[in-house]
Amino acid sequence: ELAALKRNVEFAHGAEDVTFSFEDTVTIDGSAKDAYDFVNEAHLWSERLPHVATVRLTEDTPGVQTLEMDTRAKDGSVHTTKSHRVTFPHHKIAYKQVTLPALMTLHTGYWTFRDTDHGVTASSQHTVTLNTDNITRILGPDATVADARAYVHTALSTNSLATLNHAKTHAE
Repeated sequence: ELAALKRNVEFAHGAEDVTFSFEDTVTIDGSAKDAYDFVNEAHLWSERLPHVATVRLTEDTPGVQTLEMDTRAKDGSVHTTKSHRVTFPHHKIAYKQVTLPALMTLHTGYWTFRDTDHGVTASSQHTVTLNTDNITRILGPDATVADARAYVHTALSTNSLATLNHAKTHAE
């Protein structure tokens, strides 16, 4: 029992370094509905987004989606992710990834679309927990938790901002 308690306390303390959240935002001169529709219509992403190789979207119950896609990384590699999404028409899409890239054990987030006096504020928020067991395998023998945080943050922000900027073009 003491060994299990020790592991749990060490994990809880260590989780502060490996769990983090961030948000990317763009301003759109258009409607929240049009920007929302772009993100909601994920079945079209392989045609609309250069980083999406293939996509499979199911929505057996309106507003409850399963999104599986193959995404291209900067190095040309392709990885598959699967997410469950809940949509709140024209203002929010929340998701939880259940098939994750190797550097993560958790990835949740949401897309928001808010009409303002100056157009639309569209955001993508992420909460991530790093898979520390895979850091050196993926990033090399000298890689640190800080390196993995930066890598994951950059990869997710790059894709989120690409999606938001394409939604911006679509809405404008």
